[in-house]
Formats: sequence, C-alpha cells, structure tokens
Amino acid sequence: MTADLPPHLAALADRLGPLLTPPAREVGLEQARARFGEVLARGLAGAPSVAVDRVQVGPGLVADRFAPEHPGGATVVFLHGGGWTVGTAGEYAGLAARLAVGLSAVVLAVEHRRAPEHPFPAAVEDAVAAVRWALAHAADPDRVVVAGDSGGGNLAAVACRELRGAGEQQPALQLLLYPSVGAGVQWPSVADWGRSPFLDLADMGWYTRNYLPQGVPLTDPRVSPLEDDDLAGLAPALVATAEVDALRDSGRAHAAALAGAGVPVTAVDLPGVPHGFAHLVALDPTCAAALEQVLATARELPVFS
Repeated sequence: MTADLPPHLAALADRLGPLLTPPAREVGLEQARARFGEVLARGLAGAPSVAVDRVQVGPGLVADRFAPEHPGGATVVFLHGGGWTVGTAGEYAGLAARLAVGLSAVVLAVEHRRAPEHPFPAAVEDAVAAVRWALAHAADPDRVVVAGDSGGGNLAAVACRELRGAGEQQPALQLLLYPSVGAGVQWPSVADWGRSPFLDLADMGWYTRNYLPQGVPLTDPRVSPLEDDDLAGLAPALVATAEVDALRDSGRAHAAALAGAGVPVTAVDLPGVPHGFAHLVALDPTCAAALEQVLATARELPVFS
C-alpha cells in the first residue's frame, strides 16, 4: 500500500496504521470520525499557546476565535477539512493556533455543519455566513481572509463565488490548502496517488456521497468551483498543492484557471508531502516545513504585510 510513497511518508503511514486504513467507508461514520480526530490530535500536538474564545457568527453558528498576542490586523475565517463529514473546528485547534501565530492574525475557526446529518448546501451556507460576519465585524474589513484545507478549501472557494453572485464584498484573499475543487477523477495525480493512505479514492467517493443529496451533480460550481465558466472578480488566491495528493492536479488547474480569469494568484507546489500535510506537522518535519513555506509565502502578501 505504501510502496510508491517517499520513504518518510511510508514510515509515517505505517506509524499511523489503523488510523488511516481501511478506507473510512469500510469502518463507518462514527469510527471514521473518531480515528480522524486521533490523527489530528497527534499531528497537531505542540501548538503554540493562543488566547481563545467562542463567538457566534450566525444563527446557530459558532467559531472559536484565536487571538495572538500581537495581531497584525488581518482576520482569517478558517474552514476545516475532513470531506465535509469528519473533523471539527475544535479538533483543528492546533492548526488554527499555528495560523494565528504564523500570520499574526485573528483566526475564526468555524464549526460548520457536517454531512450526512446536514448535507449540501448546509456547509456552504455556514461558510458564507461566517465570512459575512467577519466582513461586518473585523477590525479591518479590507483585511479579511477566507482559508480552508481540503473540503474546507472547497468551502472557502465556493464562499467567494457565492458572495460574488450576491454582489457583496470579496475577502482580501482566499487561502486554499490542497483544496477539493474539481469534478471527476481523470487527472494524472489521481492515477498516481488515488490509493494513498492519506487520501484514498474510496474515501473521496464516500465523502461525496455523504455530502451531496441525490440529483446534485458533481459539476455544480457550488460543489466543484473549477467547473465555473466565469471565475473573474473573485478574491485573490494563494493555492497550495501537495505533490503526493490525488487532488494535486485539480488544485493546480484551479489556480491556473483563476489566473486566466484575471484573478491575482500565488501558487505554491509543495514537494514530498501528502494530502493533509498541514495537520501532520507534529509527526513529520517535511510536513512542518511545507506549512511554514505556505505561511512565509502568505506573509509576503499585502493582506498580511
């Protein structure tokens, strides 16, 4: 199963063992959530200490607000990953704290609704509501960033699209970590890494079936923003892709499509790291270095500088 992985990732997959395999669809929702929570607990251990309180960012919608000691003025709305099905904002606290310190920004980690209890478009609605709240309540509404990893990166991209469609203010930046943005599996990276224990094709399908009600096509741009015929007018983007990731090529294609539509784009391709590297930083130095490279790149952008 790990024969084609770089040696350090094969060793990491072996260490995590039953927390990664068999695929989530085979263990069921409750166990999939529990074991992903354990991966996050191990992979995000040792986070910096940051003051945290809870704020309501919409009816029935809360976020954990991470405030570093010397915030620089930006506010980051963070939408966690987990295929819209597993993971919680609380379990992602170690990443939210690292973002807050690494970007000198206030971070709002949103506890958006999850499938299958709350299928599409519930998480999209929560993402949009949280960004709207930040734009209305941030210390500087012109320095609001929407960020997310994997399925959360999808929500961040879709939230920008929904705000544009409503004629509302765009965030200053969309920060997308190995986002799920494209329909279909006809990408070379899927052929290369679709059996990776860090994100298996079987799990990708299971997440999607949990998330999408019958009749909603994968090509709906609210599901796959790369399928949008018009990407103009969206927020500037920082798109980070991982070499060892089935989603790598669709993420790169999305960055290229945004740039082709006139959106300012900074693309960062991280070698030698898997899907989910940002929540594996305490377990692998290559993953830790990759996250720091993303943060260093972000710090050079106007919203953080």
